[in-house]
Amino acid sequence: MMKVKYLVSLLATALVAASAWAGVVTGLEPGASTPSVPVLDITGKYAGKHICYVCEFQDDPNVIAFFRDADEPTAQLIVQLDKLYRQQKDKNFKAVAILIAGPDAKPWLEELRKSRNIEIPLVVLAKGPKDVGARVYKLNPEVRNTFLVTRNRTVDTNVSDIEPSKFNAVKQATLGMLAKSKS
Repeated sequence: MMKVKYLVSLLATALVAASAWAGVVTGLEPGASTPSVPVLDITGKYAGKHICYVCEFQDDPNVIAFFRDADEPTAQLIVQLDKLYRQQKDKNFKAVAILIAGPDAKPWLEELRKSRNIEIPLVVLAKGPKDVGARVYKLNPEVRNTFLVTRNRTVDTNVSDIEPSKFNAVKQATLGMLAKSKS
């Protein structure tokens, strides 16, 4: 009995150490299906309505980007995502920026769209961090952002918790996914 308790304790310690070493995990893993998630559209073609952009995009290559905060680093990342969208939309590429904060972020998103001329839909989880979307997409509240590069409603790449200066990781993952989509 003593050996079993020791082994269980040793295993638990190893798991805690392994998870700390691996860093914070958030979002769906590559290969996972993207579940339908209704959002409240703030600036897109369905502004003021609940819509599922995952459903709208269907099999088109896309980036689903989740953001925790309505702040300048988030604004910079959204601007870069919008630029990537504009550069690749002729390849049927789509993108959406989802603010986890919920409807309270509406004025910030409207101002961002207007001041930075954003084309991609800016949306919110209707119930904020407690929305079912945060759970089904396995979003960690400690993480500032999660970019899911997807095609055929399957995650190709997950890039998370980046600074604006590291957006190239999202761009390269997207370009790689688009290259695979052509073949």
